[in-house]
Amino acid sequence: MAVTTLEITSTTHAAFLPDVWADDTQDAVEFKEVLSMLVNSSHESAMSMGRILHIPHRSNMATQTKTEGISNTVVFNAITQTNQDITVSTYEYAACLLNAVVQAQSKYNDRKALADKMGYALVRGMEVAIAALFQSFSQAVGQYGGSTDDSIIRNAWRLLADAGFVEDSSDVDVSCAWVFSPGAEETLFGQDRFVSREFQSGKSAIETATLPSLYGIPTYRSNLLRAPSAGQHDNACFDKSAVILIRQVKPTPKTQYRIEYNADAFLIYDLYAVAEAEQPTEAPTAASAGTGNSELEALSDEGAVLIRGA
Repeated sequence: MAVTTLEITSTTHAAFLPDVWADDTQDAVEFKEVLSMLVNSSHESAMSMGRILHIPHRSNMATQTKTEGISNTVVFNAITQTNQDITVSTYEYAACLLNAVVQAQSKYNDRKALADKMGYALVRGMEVAIAALFQSFSQAVGQYGGSTDDSIIRNAWRLLADAGFVEDSSDVDVSCAWVFSPGAEETLFGQDRFVSREFQSGKSAIETATLPSLYGIPTYRSNLLRAPSAGQHDNACFDKSAVILIRQVKPTPKTQYRIEYNADAFLIYDLYAVAEAEQPTEAPTAASAGTGNSELEALSDEGAVLIRGA
């Protein structure tokens, strides 16, 4: 009796070979929230209502020389102060409509997953908005695409120290922060003074992939810094007071069943503003040359430094 050469294959047995969906989904990467926790959000409590926040400036006063004698009277100095106006107008949202059939037949927890992704979208939008301010800092060091070496770091530190934003009373100045892209950190990892155990306690940066505090200022990594071009980023060193964040409405979820679609509508929205702070200069405004005259204030942004780099 001849032996058959016919074989049961995946083609002939296709009806018995089911498609299988994984128990878990492959989710998009979510970058860490960094910048919103490093800036000044102290004005949020004042903005429980209203649209425009007025922040008045207060300049330092100057001394004048007094000559003895009653004929040499005191000249009273007045400074014409202005204010910074911040309009809360960035109104962002993320929304989706989840059909009842999908909810009944899907093996995944789509309601929670979609809510999480919408929440991340709003936090990401806020981070990007803050990072976009760095390019406007008037003080800048480094070159786009170039290595961030120790001389650039020291120069940025000096600019903040000269302006009085770096404290020397503690080991770590928690009011200031370095923020680097992964590309800028990679160039710093290649310099012994930043990664070697000889220059820091505990594990080295090579073991932890984390930079230590640099010149008393803690370091942070952000994947959402502005990239003017490929291989370029706006890194920064700034005092907390240099950037203002006002979250009048923090990410807030809303849900509604839509009978006309037999679907659940999901929406998360927020309302906020970000702005570079206007800082009156430390140098006193010159005394007026006569009673009743006034001097205009002088403003700067000396509490922040743009670090152009990789």
